[in-house]
Amino acid sequence: MRSPRSRALERDAAAVEHVELIPGMPDDVAVDCLARVPHGSYRAMRRVCRGWRSAASAPAFAVARAEAGANEDLVYLLQFANPAAGAGGEGPKEDGDAPANSPAYGVAVYNVTTGEWRREKAPPVPMFAQCAAVGTRLAVLGGWDPETFEPVADVHVLDAATGVWRRAPPMRSARSFFACAEAGGKIYVAGGHDKHKNALKTAEAYDAVADAWDPLPDMSEERDECDGMATIAGDRFLAVSGYRTARQGGFERDAEWFDPASREWRRLDRVRAPPSAAHVVVRGRVWCIEGAAVMEWLGDRRGWREVGPSPPGLKAGTARAVCVAGGERVVVTGAVEDADGGSGRHALWVFDVKTKNWTVVRPPPEFAGFAFSVAAVRV
Repeated sequence: MRSPRSRALERDAAAVEHVELIPGMPDDVAVDCLARVPHGSYRAMRRVCRGWRSAASAPAFAVARAEAGANEDLVYLLQFANPAAGAGGEGPKEDGDAPANSPAYGVAVYNVTTGEWRREKAPPVPMFAQCAAVGTRLAVLGGWDPETFEPVADVHVLDAATGVWRRAPPMRSARSFFACAEAGGKIYVAGGHDKHKNALKTAEAYDAVADAWDPLPDMSEERDECDGMATIAGDRFLAVSGYRTARQGGFERDAEWFDPASREWRRLDRVRAPPSAAHVVVRGRVWCIEGAAVMEWLGDRRGWREVGPSPPGLKAGTARAVCVAGGERVVVTGAVEDADGGSGRHALWVFDVKTKNWTVVRPPPEFAGFAFSVAAVRV
């Protein structure tokens, strides 16, 4: 026999199920209306009532936003505060050196669709932590403890659709300056260095659905300060360049990619071009952004070809890049080179893949600091 409490819970559940999302309006029409609410108002919308919160959390809500043409592309930047904006202190050098009075490192968000900027209310972010995204989930991983400057294994995950952060299981190895990217629905990390500045060749993969880490076989080489990206098929992880412990700053031009089917690493020669380039995957092709041009990798035998001009005014060696809008645009962040060859504030450049044109985005002063890692989410 069911208890009075069980019967009461069933009645409450039934009542919730039959509450109209918007009185006098069919629920499918109401969901279509809610799906058009701008992402910046999500948190307020979810607090209106349990029905709205439940509707916004359902998988069908994302489908409704896509069908309504209401998707927004968000670029998350792990960024140092800009001293020129009054944050105080001298900013860290872009080669990784950081003084004791470094400004705060946090999460900035640029909405590519609306042009809006905001600061994400995130847990404390380790210096030089990196980020990668799977679906609407953004993971912030590793970096330096701001007091000891030693690598950490911390992982925090944001669900961009709900604005909720949670602490995820830590990486199996504390590391910083590692390759990091999403491939095949998982977030891969490889290389970097440990607290003794020894370059690493270990690797692991995070499954955001299972909320668990999978230890991977070691790469064939140590790779500190390597780049990470998905390969052409989208399900394989590529660790590009980096340097060995014995060759501090001597970047290699090779790469390794991980095949999840065979669980093996395979080498590619002469991939990185040049050592200071930022790499990004665009419609299944590896691109690099550097001082002279945007280049596309055609394969180990064919090498590189030019696909467009470089971002106007971008200082070489400072770029970070991410693909947005389903491969229609590339967003690059980096330092703006001044007339004397130096660099001042940082900016964003948006590349239209179809027209091959760049648009320069000048952030507000408080968002014009150095971005160490970027990732994109569509909501």
